[in-house]
Amino acid sequence: MRPRIGITSWHRSDPDKLERWEAVRDTYTGAIRAAGGLPIILPIADGDPGAIDGYLAAVDGLLFTGGEDIAPAYYGEARDERCQEPDPERDLFEIHLARAAVERRVPTLGICRGLQVINVAAGGTLYQDIACRPDTRAYHSASPANRGRPIHAVRLVPGSRLCAIMGVAESQVTSTHHQFVKDLAPGFRVGAESVEDGIVEGIEGPGQSFLVGVQWHPERMYKERAEHLALFRALVEAAENARAS
Repeated sequence: MRPRIGITSWHRSDPDKLERWEAVRDTYTGAIRAAGGLPIILPIADGDPGAIDGYLAAVDGLLFTGGEDIAPAYYGEARDERCQEPDPERDLFEIHLARAAVERRVPTLGICRGLQVINVAAGGTLYQDIACRPDTRAYHSASPANRGRPIHAVRLVPGSRLCAIMGVAESQVTSTHHQFVKDLAPGFRVGAESVEDGIVEGIEGPGQSFLVGVQWHPERMYKERAEHLALFRALVEAAENARAS
């Protein structure tokens, strides 16, 4: 059986707010399938410990997807006007899911917001907007027409897990974020940085079987660039090893 990778979803509503869906872009599911895994979409379940236990029992690994800003209250700050309106249900669910996954050593990959969820859940903080950090430029957020195209470069830290997985010293990436890591969670280390301004682009939890987050969107580039597909293959391989053990 292919390793089962749980993928977090997000809320979508129709214009009249009469119905709501839990959605996942097919780039995420496609990347997991291309890497040899079986994608399992996880509906949002607030902080229900029973649901979280059930989800973690049903999957071999986790992929935290991109999306809205996390409520700053989770890292001890008041909400800045530049911070988007959060989704309280999604925040509550993903923070609890991430904490449970780290505690149980479930192989986990976080992408964009997913990196931020992992960092915050483990005790780190975020810049609420690009402008909050001096000398940081707005090129980190691609226009809708350019999503999927390389817009800046990241440097993989020598000796890091990310560097070993991707097998390159630098990579061209696409990203669509305006928030990023301020204080790294205790016990974590930086795995990648932006070449142009040095912001944290990748994090990893030492001592875990696989706990990695990237600020860019490899699921939009895995078909064209082997180093981005390698991230998903590493997650699937770690999930398969975890299931076997």
